[in-house]
Amino acid sequence: MKISMSPRRERERERKTNEIIDAAEKEYFSKGFNKTTMETIAARLELTKPALYRYFKSKEDLYYAIVLRGTAILAEMMKKEVNSKKTGFGKIHATGVAYCKFYREFPDYCRIMLNIKNSPTPNVDCLNLQKLLKYNNNHLTIMCNAIETGKEDSTIRTDIDTLMTALFLTESTIAVMQLSDNMDEKGLSDNKEDFIMHSLMLMGNSLENPKIKSKGELNK
Repeated sequence: MKISMSPRRERERERKTNEIIDAAEKEYFSKGFNKTTMETIAARLELTKPALYRYFKSKEDLYYAIVLRGTAILAEMMKKEVNSKKTGFGKIHATGVAYCKFYREFPDYCRIMLNIKNSPTPNVDCLNLQKLLKYNNNHLTIMCNAIETGKEDSTIRTDIDTLMTALFLTESTIAVMQLSDNMDEKGLSDNKEDFIMHSLMLMGNSLENPKIKSKGELNK
């Protein structure tokens, strides 16, 4: 039988959990996944490792808690941008704008989210990974809804598969973000946002209905 905590204890646990995530962010943002340990996080908090493990089962679970924070911020930005547009194509363009704003305003979260594929895969019972997968499905749903809206209002081609297109746009946007990080090595750091927006424009060109494009209604 599961014993529930009192509201006061739940609030205290939530406060402590956020405190741990705050400290872990500083470690992961500055050192990366491989060089961060539960020992260094516990030391920053002046906690023992056993005390830290009472809140997070593993280093991976804590890592995904940070990724989850960034994903939640991006989700809110996407909703705001998408809801500001009326046409389906406009909504699709808005998701790209949201990614670009997120990249600019939250570079640390963006970096750790882009590097997620380089981190070890945690156990299937990793709670924060399960939460993250649900968020990612929500992002995909937003894209699918925007594409369907565009098909209905004729701003997006009707001969494309909605889910496959949403997957393509999502993965392509992530790839563009990753490529932009490599521009520092080529002396093109000042052109990162231009590169991102140009790439998003090229992706959008493959979706647009040419009949509506000529009327200038796509991004409304």
